[in-house]
Amino acid sequence: MSQVNTVQGPVDGAALGSTLMHEHIFVLSPEIEKTAEEWDEAAEQTRAVTKLRELKDKGIDTLVDLTVVGLGRYIPRIQAVASLVPEINIVVATGVYTYNEVPMFFHFRGPGTVLGGPEPMVEMFVREIQEGIADTGVRAGILKCASDSPGITPSRPRSCRSCGNGV
Repeated sequence: MSQVNTVQGPVDGAALGSTLMHEHIFVLSPEIEKTAEEWDEAAEQTRAVTKLRELKDKGIDTLVDLTVVGLGRYIPRIQAVASLVPEINIVVATGVYTYNEVPMFFHFRGPGTVLGGPEPMVEMFVREIQEGIADTGVRAGILKCASDSPGITPSRPRSCRSCGNGV
């Protein structure tokens, strides 16, 4: 059987069990996380652990966390939570979430942009699947391509193409 990348390492696909396919353990804007007095990292991680244990008690074995760039993805936080709930497999994603536009980092980089060059989304997606996300060693197990109610905006096709090119 094929292996699936999880936060705690590869798992045989047959061992994934009951799976929730589109979840977000945390969705957060970095600007809020770093400046809002209401954000209590320890309390939020504790809350996430409690909720994951409740899912396990209800028969869930695997959760696919589709929190990608643009939704506040921070893998060290997910690693910390996963270490406290090892009985649940957590699969993390690579990709970008777009509402109107791609995140600003990509807006100025890549084909047809001010700075030009190769498509950085393709490079990022491939690296995060093959090598890992940032310096965490956690490899993405799924590729997410998503937008929201504005639909196909001018920059939206870039993220769609990036999901299919070389991945």
